[in-house]
Order: sequence, then C-alpha cells, then structure tokens
Amino acid sequence: MAPKRVPRAVLSLYASVLRCHRHMLPGPLRDMGNRYARDEFRRHRDANTTPGQWREFQAEWRKYVGMLAGTADVAGGSGDIPLDTLERMTPEQKQRLAVLQEEARRAGQEMLGIKQDQRD
Repeated sequence: MAPKRVPRAVLSLYASVLRCHRHMLPGPLRDMGNRYARDEFRRHRDANTTPGQWREFQAEWRKYVGMLAGTADVAGGSGDIPLDTLERMTPEQKQRLAVLQEEARRAGQEMLGIKQDQRD
C-alpha cells in the first residue's frame, strides 16, 4: 500500500513547530511538545483526513506557533479551551488532553523544583 500523501504545507508547518520548540521551550517542555506534535501530525496523516480538516488542523497549529513565538493575535489567550470546543471533542481527544495536561503539570513542577509531597 502506498503511503498517504501529506500536503507540503503541512510538512512545512510541522518543521516550523519543531523549530519553534527548539528555540522557545526548555528541555522537558520541548521534549513533551515534540512528542505531542509528532503524534498529532501522524494521527492526521494516518486518518482519512479531508481537505477541510487539514485546513482547520493547520490553522490551529499556526495559532500555536504564533503563540509560542509571541506573534499571535489570540483573543482571550488565557490558554483555556472554550466550552464549545470541549463539547465537540471525542472521548479519545478528551483523554489525550487530560494526559497532556498532566504531563504539562509535572513538567512545570520539575522546572520549579516542586516535589510531589510539597504540593499538598
């Protein structure tokens, strides 16, 4: 079976994400971000992604790169996910989000030198 074709713009965006991680994130967050990006780009590559889904996927990742680079024009850039977006997420997406939130919390604690028993 032939490999699925990924739009060239998507490959370029993936490279931009990794480049932004390399320049903007400290080691633990960079590693976590790279893993998450790799997994998400692969999931979309391996799925039956429609052109419309590719456009939305790219738009969200461009916002992310802009946010990291400090060039984003993100309304309400609190990092909170809007309720309507959460409601549209599949159970699998919600589970991946929970895992990502936990990894981010742990990475933040590591960076600040907070041990598990010091939290409570």
